[in-house]
This record gives sequence, structure tokens and C-alpha cells, in this order.
Amino acid sequence: MNFLLFVLGSNSILHMQAHYALRTLYVHSTHDDKFFILTDSPILYENLPFVEVIAITAKDIIEWKGEYDYFFRIKINAIRKFVHAHSDKHLIYVDCDTYCIRDFSSFKLLLDKGHGIMHKDEGSIEHMKGDSQTMWKQTHGKKFAGITITSDYHMWNSGVLGIPKEHVISVMDKALEICDAFLTSGVTCFNMEQWAISIALAHYCSHGIKEGNKIIGHYWHHKYVWSRYIALFFADTYSHGRTLESDLHIIKHTNFHWLARRLATQRILMKIFCTSY
Repeated sequence: MNFLLFVLGSNSILHMQAHYALRTLYVHSTHDDKFFILTDSPILYENLPFVEVIAITAKDIIEWKGEYDYFFRIKINAIRKFVHAHSDKHLIYVDCDTYCIRDFSSFKLLLDKGHGIMHKDEGSIEHMKGDSQTMWKQTHGKKFAGITITSDYHMWNSGVLGIPKEHVISVMDKALEICDAFLTSGVTCFNMEQWAISIALAHYCSHGIKEGNKIIGHYWHHKYVWSRYIALFFADTYSHGRTLESDLHIIKHTNFHWLARRLATQRILMKIFCTSY
């Protein structure tokens, strides 16, 4: 399988997250797996010999935002750029704020059978509130990029995205087409990118979409405590002169179920006792 991450900018926290995520994926990989990162800071990944770095430019970013200056259109275009050059294997894309819990052989079996994978089924946006409910009203019953939007299409969390190799190009081309149709028609929800990808993946994967959260954790709602943990991990690497191999050994033997519970508890305590949190 091809594993892809995408990170922009100079925020060191995001790059630490990406480095940690890549390590957690790599320790569970096989010789057939390949790892890639798309970034405008390629120099930060020169010390990862198992990762192929794909450099992007400020011009790419401006072009990918498009005429409506929609930030998350960049994500769709980044993945789309990758699959148009690498359609030989199944794709697993993950956001930077993720970690691999165990081996992903089950992912390969699902993709082999034609299933799509996303992090978590968030349900029909028909029953959501706020911006998502507004987006439902703006799209329900209408046709976008040749697809009529109904309650059969669920919103899936796009922190993890798995696409069978035979559909990688079709899904991402269609996701961009849907996203652009949303923008043209005046859809306003900030996460319409996630909705567009969910629809495109469901459209092409007739066997359905499966949740990937048992294999890859996504700490988007616990970012502060996870980022602190990762920063301390790499501080220890630096202060003790650990090698990459040593880091990988520690990660391979980390109990991520226990760690996730511990960090979630820390977040709750910080919300209770730290008024500035």
C-alpha cells in the first residue's frame, strides 16, 4: 500500500505530529508498503530514509485553494496530485494528528475487496446541527457533479482515507468536482471537503465504507495533550542521543490504548483545573 501524509507551513508542532505518525505507521509496515509526505518544508524530512518527500510550492497552494480561496480544497488537490502519479497501489492517507495502533493487514483485505476506508462514520448530516445542518439544507435533493445528494450519504471523518487502487484517481477527481460544485452553488460549511470526499468514496466503492479507527487513532479533539506528549518524546530522543531505530523500537512497544486513555484523562483534568486551557 501507499501511505501519504500532507503538511503545510512552518508550525513545528504539526511537523512533530507528522514525524511521529510516520514512525507509528512504519513500525507496522511490510516490505511492499511505501511512505510519502507532501510538504512545502521538505528539508524537515531528510532524516527519514523510509519516506519519499514530495515538495510543493507556494504557487501550488494558491492554485489549489482555487478562486473561492477555500483552504481545505488544498487537501483534496494534494491527495489528487499524489494519486495521479501513484495509482499502482491501494492508498492510505492520514492526517498528521494520527497514530497507528497495530498492523494494517485488515486494511489491505478490505481494500482488496473493494471497500473504502475512512476514520469514523459521523452519520447523516440530516441529523447534525450548526453548519453541517445548513449544508444539508443547501445540498439535499440537489445534483452535484452528477450525484444526487440523499440521506444515504453519510459524513465520514477524513482523518483517515483508504481507497482501493482501481478507484484512487476516480475518487479524488470526483471529490474535487463535488467540492467545486458546492463552492459554485454557495455551500458555506467549513468541512465541505470532508463531505465531498465521503460522497465520492461511497459513489465508487459499491461494497461500502468501513471505519478505520480500530487501526489508526485520530486525536483531533485531544491535540494539546498529544502534542505535548510527542514533543516530550522527541525531546528525550534529542537529549539521550537516540537513533531512529531506537525511536521505532519504543513506538513498536507502546500500548496506544493505554496511552490514549491516559492522555484523555489529562485533558479532562486540565479543563477542570486550568482556566487558561
